Amino acid sequence: MDAPMKAQHLGRSIYRLGSLLTRNNSVGTAGERTTCLRLTAKKLHNPIGSSRKPLLLPCRQLSNLAEQFQAASDARRQPVNVHTVFRTEEDDPIQQSSAQEGLFYTVPEGEVKRLFQKGLSVQFTRQVKTFNETCFMVRKPALEVIDCLKHLDLNHPAPRFLLYGNNGSGKTLTMAHIIHYCYRNKWLILHAPWPSDWNCRYHETSPSPHKAGRIDLPVEAAEWLVNFRSQNADFVRDIKLSQRYVWTKRETAEEGSPLNEIVEFGLNRMKFASDCVGAILKEVRNQAAMHKIKVLVAVDGVNAFWNMTTIKNPERELLTADQLSLVHNYKKMLLSNWTHGAIVCSVDAFANARDHREKHYPHYLLGKEGYKWLDPFVPVHVPDYSEKEAYSCIEYYLDRNWIQHEAAQTEEGKKELIFLSNRNPFQLMRICSSK
Repeated sequence: MDAPMKAQHLGRSIYRLGSLLTRNNSVGTAGERTTCLRLTAKKLHNPIGSSRKPLLLPCRQLSNLAEQFQAASDARRQPVNVHTVFRTEEDDPIQQSSAQEGLFYTVPEGEVKRLFQKGLSVQFTRQVKTFNETCFMVRKPALEVIDCLKHLDLNHPAPRFLLYGNNGSGKTLTMAHIIHYCYRNKWLILHAPWPSDWNCRYHETSPSPHKAGRIDLPVEAAEWLVNFRSQNADFVRDIKLSQRYVWTKRETAEEGSPLNEIVEFGLNRMKFASDCVGAILKEVRNQAAMHKIKVLVAVDGVNAFWNMTTIKNPERELLTADQLSLVHNYKKMLLSNWTHGAIVCSVDAFANARDHREKHYPHYLLGKEGYKWLDPFVPVHVPDYSEKEAYSCIEYYLDRNWIQHEAAQTEEGKKELIFLSNRNPFQLMRICSSK
């Protein structure tokens, strides 16, 4: 018998000896147990034809060895639960890849305050406050767009990526992930978080001093300026104006002055806030054309640009979104007539009127005019969770004590949560909040 076979035979024999010792320790006298031990050891170490003397090993040592063999055997039989891995330590979107797909990464608090004063849903913002941290899941749609941006030829016209998917599938968080990547990669960000609010949830309106028949939204324009300054704090100080802007006979922004001057003027004189937004967008296009900056245009719910508003003109007729100064200026950024940038938008059924939300496809939500304006674009489908992503999300909720019910913490309970939510991210979040 060769050495490996002898070692394997000895291991099995010691394991049987340990089991015998465990049974013998509970019955019989000490003398009987010693006799049994001697006989068993004799069988192990004095096989037929051997002249070796019996070996007497300490009872405690053999018992421990048997327990180790038993523990090792149990460990081999126990399946590894891959669903318990739900976080990744790689929190830099530039370095993330498919290896982190389906895992959560933590966004530093300082970057959350700078980038996402607006743009995240109310439900997610409430969850962030409860969990005391902001985590995004690394998902395939975001990785695909980020990979395209990494290999983008910035000398070509700005490409357009259009996110679409079911309600609650994660389009907004996918866009937030892309924005985080661009921020880390030193892109200037022009973010319109939810322009549907410009159509129907505005604070006040005023006639445009720059263009007759156009309507300004001073408060919404000022909010956009605050968000722009927060997301691009370094750029607004370093970018110098390429031309002179005249607001009134006495108030101007001279060529060569920092971009921040226009931002501050719009915040101090809200009457001109919408015109300041238009001037900033024009200046950014000029700077990008000179290859001084890289620009990301991000619009969540872009189909709102081709909807009706609740604003009425003096003839009591409803205005179209294009008659708003903010929308008119932003639609220019959606054209592919400029370089050194990229455009990432999403279409959302909730940005449309209630009687026009049956489908989630771009052609339906944008309408003929909107589809023609954005065509050609790269469609990026944002699906519901995969099985791995759903389990990862549930494990994250368990880690944050978001799920309290004991039954929901079992494997059967997790499967039930996935079934009830149909793996839709928003529905899963809503169901788990009640458990």
